[in-house]
Amino acid sequence: MKYQNKIDQLRSGSLTRAQIAILQQNAQHILNQGDTDAQFVLDEIQYSKPADTSILFMGFCPAADFSNRLDIDWKEKGICRFDYLESEVQLNRWNEVCVGDLIVLKKREKFGKTMKLYGFGRVLKICLDKENIRYFEVSWDEQSAEIEVPLIGCNSTVDIKSMDLVEQEMPDEFWNWLGL
Repeated sequence: MKYQNKIDQLRSGSLTRAQIAILQQNAQHILNQGDTDAQFVLDEIQYSKPADTSILFMGFCPAADFSNRLDIDWKEKGICRFDYLESEVQLNRWNEVCVGDLIVLKKREKFGKTMKLYGFGRVLKICLDKENIRYFEVSWDEQSAEIEVPLIGCNSTVDIKSMDLVEQEMPDEFWNWLGL
């Protein structure tokens, strides 16, 4: 196969998320120019785990209203979505998420100080719905315990953090909750 080397690199898990993003852009460009073999690379990216994993702290209550919570439906369907497409900053963060990243469901508890966590899962696959909107297939953990931890970073719905930063900022309680 023409692009087997790239596919092998993706499968090895040796590429960083930045390298995967560049590879995706290049493959899409090549596909748009008529080389249909580039689709094999794009298909492989949907399942490729980068060398550098991150944690997505994901809000799940539109308008911060707990009665609008989306997490129950997400867990039942094994997905996670972000449909507030008007927020370019958050959409860019959403597009950084890769297979293997951990999603932690959060709701701000004490403004600027703490957040409450309601569940977590790993991204298994990057998907597109009928309207070409990106969402994730997720393996949600069965646990039901909730914990309150320090808020790290911003107060937005989509807040992706490097594993290094989270390791520095989160207390032992967080890691015990994750079972890590």
